[in-house]
Amino acid sequence: MREVDFLYLRSALKSLNSSTDLVLVRGCVKVTLSHQCSPYVSRRGLAYDQITPIAPTDVLVVANFRNILLVGLSEDATERATEAIGRDGRPFEDSQLGWDGPWADWVCEPVPPTLHLLQGLLRSANDYGLVELDWLGRALLHVAWLVPVVTGWDEGGRPVFSWLGPPSEPESEPVGQGLPVEV
Repeated sequence: MREVDFLYLRSALKSLNSSTDLVLVRGCVKVTLSHQCSPYVSRRGLAYDQITPIAPTDVLVVANFRNILLVGLSEDATERATEAIGRDGRPFEDSQLGWDGPWADWVCEPVPPTLHLLQGLLRSANDYGLVELDWLGRALLHVAWLVPVVTGWDEGGRPVFSWLGPPSEPESEPVGQGLPVEV
């Protein structure tokens, strides 16, 4: 794995671990944890939903409003999950959950479950009944995350990324020919 890939993995894990709103999915079960950073336990929410599977049953999908991470028991299942979700990183239709960044490619690598930040997510998934405890005892799990595609370099040597979607500034309306212009 490239070091830049590891840095994006670490960034995604930090974001997901410190997320106020987190979604965990395995098979047809979706767990939504809301307001998790609230100091008041009474404001924290937990909801179970039955959904159409978005990934193979041996893949855990973890998402918030900025990142998405796939954790699988096998490389093949994790690769299939990346194909099912697609490069946009949005696992649910009409939802803002998932990747919130530039055009990106999936990176799928074996990672030990003892990686501290990954272990936190796996423990949460185990606490809410999505994964068995043996996931934490495996030698390696196959993890997939999104890494932005560099399309070029600017004059300062910084990477340039491709952002999809509408332009950030509205285009100006064409000035009508022959109409008086107020000054």
